[in-house]
Amino acid sequence: MNVKAYLKIKVINEKGKCIYYRRYRSRSFVIGFLNVLFTNLTGQKITNINTSGGSYTINYTDEMLVTDSSNDNNYGIQIGTGTTAPSITDTRLSQLITNGTGVGQMQYGGVNVTGPVTNTTNNTGYITITRTFTNNSGASITVSEVGLVAYSGTLGLASNQYYLIIYDLLPTPITVPNGSSLSISYEIQVAT
Repeated sequence: MNVKAYLKIKVINEKGKCIYYRRYRSRSFVIGFLNVLFTNLTGQKITNINTSGGSYTINYTDEMLVTDSSNDNNYGIQIGTGTTAPSITDTRLSQLITNGTGVGQMQYGGVNVTGPVTNTTNNTGYITITRTFTNNSGASITVSEVGLVAYSGTLGLASNQYYLIIYDLLPTPITVPNGSSLSISYEIQVAT
């Protein structure tokens, strides 16, 4: 397969020590990814389902962003507590952990995208999308699902849409202690 995604997860405790690190192969690009790819490759509009369950039309002139600011859980990398296996037709995480410091909430950091990085020796390239979450809820929180949500539209307009493009159920849920941070990266690779 020439397009792959990897999920890197790290938990840093309140003392700055890494207490968990794993790298998984993401296997769950979903229909939202195919819809936006189709629109951008053909210039044709297509109907998509947003994270609220409503339908809308993707136009190839719309922006497609995953870079989001801090304290916003609308798009970028999202985390949740759901345990349902991913399906190609998924449009949102099943149990989103929202931004905040209340019970069951995590503080969402900004989303950064780096790359593209290419390697001409083995004809590969990648981009990396990263977000850090901080648990200041007063208790441990278990994360079991991760997704990447894109933003479509023109910044500042009411017609903006958010749609899921990658969705992963973690092989093993991760417990994030209170006062700790969770760093999640999606590395999307291509090869020839």
